[in-house]
Amino acid sequence: MPSNVMIVLSNTRPEVEDEFNAWYSDVHVHEVVDELDGFATAQRFKLADQQVEEGATWKYLVIYTIPEGKLADAQAAIRAQRAERAEALAAGRKPWISARSDLFDGKHHSWFFTAITDEIAGRS
Repeated sequence: MPSNVMIVLSNTRPEVEDEFNAWYSDVHVHEVVDELDGFATAQRFKLADQQVEEGATWKYLVIYTIPEGKLADAQAAIRAQRAERAEALAAGRKPWISARSDLFDGKHHSWFFTAITDEIAGRS
């Protein structure tokens, strides 16, 4: 069980949705788990068509798992890659972790969470 996760919530515009999903699933999540210290796995989710409640703000979710003892490494890696991306874009060069702000609809948000219980399984 991972002791920490980072979740990322985002939206895209309908006219670039296929490109957004291809880039995010085939490029970006792989860059994060392959290149950034502290990240073990990633899984993407799309808001289900049927909901119990209306008014969901975000259509896409990514859950990155972070092994026990690696939270500080993952947070430092995120800070470092954001700084490096800003420097690379300002200098006109390709950033270490690809950036595709043209595919997002508004700002995406990411937060780290630490487990406070073990995983609970239902009765079979």
